[in-house]
Amino acid sequence: MKAIPFLDLQTLHASIAGELNDAMAKVMQHGQFIMGPEVRRFEHQFANFTGARAAIGCANGTAALHAALCALEVGPGKEVILPSHTFIATAEAVLLTGARPVFVEVDEETMLIDPAKVRAAFSARTAAIIAVHLYGMPCDMDALRAVAAERNVPIAEDAAQAHGSTYKKKQAGTLGAVASFSFFPGKNLGAFGDAGAVTTNDPTLARTLRLYVNHGREAKFEHLIVGNNYRLDTVQAAVLGVKLRHLENWNLQRQRLAARYLEHFSQEPFASFPVRVQAAPAGAASTYHLMVVRIPRRDEIMDELHKRGVPTGLHYPIPCHLQPALRELSDGPGSLVVTEKIAQQVLSLPMCPTFTLDDVDRICDIFRAVIIHSKAR
Repeated sequence: MKAIPFLDLQTLHASIAGELNDAMAKVMQHGQFIMGPEVRRFEHQFANFTGARAAIGCANGTAALHAALCALEVGPGKEVILPSHTFIATAEAVLLTGARPVFVEVDEETMLIDPAKVRAAFSARTAAIIAVHLYGMPCDMDALRAVAAERNVPIAEDAAQAHGSTYKKKQAGTLGAVASFSFFPGKNLGAFGDAGAVTTNDPTLARTLRLYVNHGREAKFEHLIVGNNYRLDTVQAAVLGVKLRHLENWNLQRQRLAARYLEHFSQEPFASFPVRVQAAPAGAASTYHLMVVRIPRRDEIMDELHKRGVPTGLHYPIPCHLQPALRELSDGPGSLVVTEKIAQQVLSLPMCPTFTLDDVDRICDIFRAVIIHSKAR
């Protein structure tokens, strides 16, 4: 029987190999590997896809978020509020500006930043809030915007996992002052290496971002601000332009697969084990970058799934506030109880738009057997 992959990029890319090869061949022919025409073309296409007024290509998702925060004038002496339940890059981007990350709890059901905890974390130094649309699920933006408005603080979206996700029919990337995306190969829209982008509806921010990612210049020899080398490579832009044409269909398939997973999890023995799934804030629609569940005895179940041929992932087993590199920024274990509990329970199951509903049924049949075996022990 065919092995179950966690993510099947080989099959995904094989289905569009002709388009990809043609796009990369054109870059080789014209030789403009830095700031070639494919970069601006992709930026225009991605802005149209998200509904944002502008998209600025970046070298990777971390660079995109760092550039976004710099454009918001986050810097030394400032603080940025963000959830601890996220990849460390979210915190790294804050630290790169010289500001201090302030970690707050997530909501127990959505696993996304808790707006009430954001309000409690405000200080005179708060310069921004980062809304992390984790696993592809948009945050409760109405509640976050209401809290942010109390202090006139901008919201930066970390949409690294939310390509095409929507909140009240508006796409991630248009829900805050500025948004960052990652195009790491495993993302819903993935490059053939590192790549990212920033989106915004603010023309002033867009101009600042274009300057910042290209050494602070518009003309070759004149540098208007101190920027960085955060440019998107032409080859990656060409690949992304091809894959963007297929993203809507791929996302729809992810949603179909997720619905099948959820159908299984509403039944026994999953329901009473219990297998818990990420709840959606009102009006939010995920594109399921990851299919994440919360389960008791996570490590035991994970090991047994692996033995039976179902690969899994962990996103994320160590919260940011407990990472060795960041511990001086928090009060340590016990300071964010909900986040720490979730980190001990999360398990990511296989998810890829190349899967069929039968593939999900097979995975869930094995998962069901593992739970029954675990209960019998």
